[in-house]
Amino acid sequence: MAFEGDRYEQIDISLISEKDKEELKASAASIISGTTAISTSDSSSFTPGKSLFINTRGIPCLRLPFPPSELEIGIYGADGSLAYLSTREKRSSGSCILSDSSKNNVISTKYTWGPGRDPVLRLLGPTAGEIKTVSKYTSRSHKFVMPNGEIFEWTYKRERGADGKKATLLVLIGKDGSGAEGRRIAQLVRNEETRTPGSKKSSAGNGGELVLGQGAEGTIDKPVVVATCLLMLKKEIDRRRAFHAMVLSAAISGGGA
Repeated sequence: MAFEGDRYEQIDISLISEKDKEELKASAASIISGTTAISTSDSSSFTPGKSLFINTRGIPCLRLPFPPSELEIGIYGADGSLAYLSTREKRSSGSCILSDSSKNNVISTKYTWGPGRDPVLRLLGPTAGEIKTVSKYTSRSHKFVMPNGEIFEWTYKRERGADGKKATLLVLIGKDGSGAEGRRIAQLVRNEETRTPGSKKSSAGNGGELVLGQGAEGTIDKPVVVATCLLMLKKEIDRRRAFHAMVLSAAISGGGA
């Protein structure tokens, strides 16, 4: 059974295996429990540097499996000025263009979600090239291979915050040539102080404070950090949408999700 809104690319649950459905249920449960909220990381290897603020509400815990209505996502500096703007042409598309404060297009994202359908990011302008993405569509981690072969990965890490409570943080990590985990590049902080107004800790795909580590810009370009983080938020939304579709399908058929 497939569900769509405004001719949006369908979430077709008939293509989702039983194993993948269990993964989606577990992912939804982890977000509902509020594990995307954390105050600070206790990672000794990460020294916070500059911050950007991603302004997007995401989607709530309970809703029909339609796509979000926001066509633009603003990313702001600490002084409140617009640093980047991510724009979708229409609600029926998950693809977007990231532009900088001078309205120059810097990265395009061709977004698809489902079995065997990895998104594609392209660097625009003088540093044109393709960023390959590698991830199972249900996965909470996603690898990005730069044109020069460097590998980075967004993933969720369970850590202790300043209040002493453990929670899960979305972090960007560099990988060495063997694929082993390297140093932390950036992290997205979503708590009561930094979460996008109008969203809750149970929301999926909501924004917050994107903290770059000191020296991060010498490792990876800032627009790449922003664009790949936005892709992770989009995946969060579509995992939630798929879960909603499964629940709705079960309710209609009278069975369990």
